[in-house]
Amino acid sequence: MNERLIFLTLLCVIVVLWRIIGYWRKRAGEAAFTAAQMTDKTEEHDRLCRLAVRASHRDACRMFCCLHPDLFEEQPPLKPFKLHGTRVVFHGYYYPSRYKAFLNKEQQAFCHSIYEFKEGEIHGIEFFKSCMNALQMNAYPFSYHVYAVQREFKYAQRFKRLNWYICTHCPNLTSGLYDVDVFEPRECLHEAIGHENRILERNYRILGDIKGKEVIIVDDVLTTGQSMSDYKREIERCGGKVVAAIFYGKTITMPHPLIVKLEVWGDYITRFSKSN
Repeated sequence: MNERLIFLTLLCVIVVLWRIIGYWRKRAGEAAFTAAQMTDKTEEHDRLCRLAVRASHRDACRMFCCLHPDLFEEQPPLKPFKLHGTRVVFHGYYYPSRYKAFLNKEQQAFCHSIYEFKEGEIHGIEFFKSCMNALQMNAYPFSYHVYAVQREFKYAQRFKRLNWYICTHCPNLTSGLYDVDVFEPRECLHEAIGHENRILERNYRILGDIKGKEVIIVDDVLTTGQSMSDYKREIERCGGKVVAAIFYGKTITMPHPLIVKLEVWGDYITRFSKSN
């Protein structure tokens, strides 16, 4: 009986201590996360964010992922890769608006530039040139037919200045902007939660003659690649051949908080071992 009483007492002590530790760990995580949000110093911001992650602060995990997308994203900007059998390149990482509070000024500025491009307020020529250089398309002697498919009625407004640049400054390219009829708006996947399982209705039709033409798809944001794959099939059904696709931004994929914690703790243990 005494042994059972001792066991129960020890168990209660352990539970109470665990709750106390959990409480102070939570408070420490909240304090570190708040401090990370307030500082403008990059190194201090990163250090405090790591402290908050080690204290299991969930928003700190999201902030760390935004600070270090290279640790969690397989594909870096301006490095061509294959997606659904298509050679793809994008200019930078896009962060949906729900992550805005976790971004630095440079990331916020880039996301804002994508919004401006979507509204037709900026031309997007620089992103187009950078992506074309990354693809090394200028080395090829044959022409490309450039397309851009969108999900809303601002399609022509968004691409009209980029279309002017292609027509006037790219002798090896021709524009297919007005060969595509976008007849209704469509939901933007990159702002939707659970977008991986969404099925999008086709909102366009190809009216121009693209038989035998080699096509580069131009779009603003790459999320799952579903829209690109659908568009590629439609182009090939009409007799064209998709040779590449370029995007202004690629939506980041937020990993599970456990993966972020393992990354931060692994780095912490490695640094601690080296210092001792």
